[in-house]
Amino acid sequence: MIQILDNFLSETEINQIYKLLSSSEMSWFIVNDRGDSKIKNKSFGKQVGPEILRNDYYLDYLHDKIRSKNIPNTGNLYQIYFNCVKPGDKFDYHRDANGTSVLLYCNPTWRPWWGSGTQFKKPRKIVRPKPGRAIAFDGNIEHRCISPNNLMNDYGRLSIVFQFTK
Repeated sequence: MIQILDNFLSETEINQIYKLLSSSEMSWFIVNDRGDSKIKNKSFGKQVGPEILRNDYYLDYLHDKIRSKNIPNTGNLYQIYFNCVKPGDKFDYHRDANGTSVLLYCNPTWRPWWGSGTQFKKPRKIVRPKPGRAIAFDGNIEHRCISPNNLMNDYGRLSIVFQFTK
């Protein structure tokens, strides 16, 4: 299952998320690629557990919004992952938690010539970033991030992934 949800986020919501993710108060970390990756890339990211929902109104709001869309297997939140993908970053295929992943593209502007996207191995499919777009997919489907190219003139491709377990 790969479900593309255009206009999942409104322009106001995207701008609020972008402001949060690009502010000096957001603590980004240099994270290693997954342990089973052959590439061993480092990129900017942040992983938090579901307990953050008690203290973060906006993440709790987004979590409720996801659940309101009746996306299968979104009852048990496992973790939330923030991504800031820069030009030149390389990623290997991986799987998420055994459940559903919902990826929110968080840049208020995206130009097609910047490239990037989420590439799925089987079925072979690339979903390109678009303001307000979300992708819901089975976390067991192998996928990877494609970095933007050097024409991008922003912080990076920003996204939030809510990972749920069955």
